[in-house]
Amino acid sequence: MTPETHFTPLSRNGLLLLVALIGALPFPLSAQVNVEALRQENPPLGYSGTFGGDLTIRTGNVDLVQVGLNARLYRVRESVTRLIVGNAGLGLQGGSRFASSGLFHYRETYQLNDLISPEWYAQWNYDRPQLLNFRAVTGGGVRTSFARGDWGQFGMGAALMLEHERLALPDTAVHPDQTTTFRGSYFLTLRLVPSERLVITSTTYLQPAIGDLGDLRTLANFQLATSVTDELDLTVSFDLRYDSRPPDDISALDTNLKTGLRYRY
Repeated sequence: MTPETHFTPLSRNGLLLLVALIGALPFPLSAQVNVEALRQENPPLGYSGTFGGDLTIRTGNVDLVQVGLNARLYRVRESVTRLIVGNAGLGLQGGSRFASSGLFHYRETYQLNDLISPEWYAQWNYDRPQLLNFRAVTGGGVRTSFARGDWGQFGMGAALMLEHERLALPDTAVHPDQTTTFRGSYFLTLRLVPSERLVITSTTYLQPAIGDLGDLRTLANFQLATSVTDELDLTVSFDLRYDSRPPDDISALDTNLKTGLRYRY
């Protein structure tokens, strides 16, 4: 069994404060958030986590600056794993803010046996480009890993969640400015480890509204992480988001390709 990592009370509180502050700051991401892609497989007992970021700068015809930060904190015991995720950042174009959003996610996963792990979660986020003033999600379900080895892991999960959204829409909008919906959430995950310094992960979500399959949201993430040092990774990731019923004047499909650095502790 991996030895437990010990933190002083000050360092624990500092890590919690860091994640909470990052979740409260703005960050350019989709209204639906693929938190499964942010999870770490088999974190060690005790406290562990990562934090990182990415930077985009363009000059010339377009003056553009985008800064992103992300952090996650694990508290692992024999029978339960607690996960806190925070994302934050800011996008500026010509000196004016054009994109901002933020995320805070809390999850507890219980280890019943080698196959079945029940869990519950709660999440808050907002997204200015998606006209999302506020989104709260809470739900619970089970996950399973039905194939694993030195090569990696293949798993899936299912959950029922309650979603509430408030949108910044004009009075003439067709889409309602507030919605409360029960959704199913189903995902597939694949993690490949070709070598000690290379990890490839892929996650796909389907989130239909209960009783209305025409209201469907899809999320997909592909990430490649290569180790620069034992603690530092270089990452390349691609994200896709599809909403069959987006708010007025919002595209149904979003994609995002980015590179960044991630520090593991």
